[in-house]
Amino acid sequence: WVGSLSMGMIFFCSPIVSIFTDIFGCRITAVCGAAVGLVGLLASSFVKTLGVMYFTYGIVFACGCSFAYQPSLVILGHYFKKRLGLVNGIVTAGSGIFTITLPFILSGLLDKVGLQNTLRIFCVFMLVLILASFTYKPLLPAKPTESQIGGFRISRIFNKNIWKSAGYRIWAFGIPAALYGYYVPYVHLVSCGFY
Repeated sequence: WVGSLSMGMIFFCSPIVSIFTDIFGCRITAVCGAAVGLVGLLASSFVKTLGVMYFTYGIVFACGCSFAYQPSLVILGHYFKKRLGLVNGIVTAGSGIFTITLPFILSGLLDKVGLQNTLRIFCVFMLVLILASFTYKPLLPAKPTESQIGGFRISRIFNKNIWKSAGYRIWAFGIPAALYGYYVPYVHLVSCGFY
């Protein structure tokens, strides 16, 4: 259940992460997100009860991961114009490859060093993510500041015009509906004895 909560929080935070990325930029959002993820993961390594693990890993770590992951996709638009779709696919495939290899790495580490030390080892990955996020250099022109546009406007962070497109509305409601099946294995494989 903790893993399912974690995955859900990563997707749930996406609209908020988009707003932060638009306001503060990819670098600040990703660095802060990775730092929050590191704190959540490190705190999880000291937790002894499942209830607290729901918070430290399922919420804090997952929210940090969401804030670190989404800017890594947004920054691609700064560097690639012609083949953005291909580059986005390569980056997303990299996430998939890591996710496929992760159970094998986790099984070996859990057997050798236990859960707490496995989580601490993965803190090193989060530290690398923080350092990598510092390399994000936006190449697109900066957006006007609040003083330049005459104060803060909700239209600056929420574009209601995109909802006029029927295709976008179908996509926006279809993707979450399709993801309902995404969590079934996380919840039911454990109770069936597959783990």
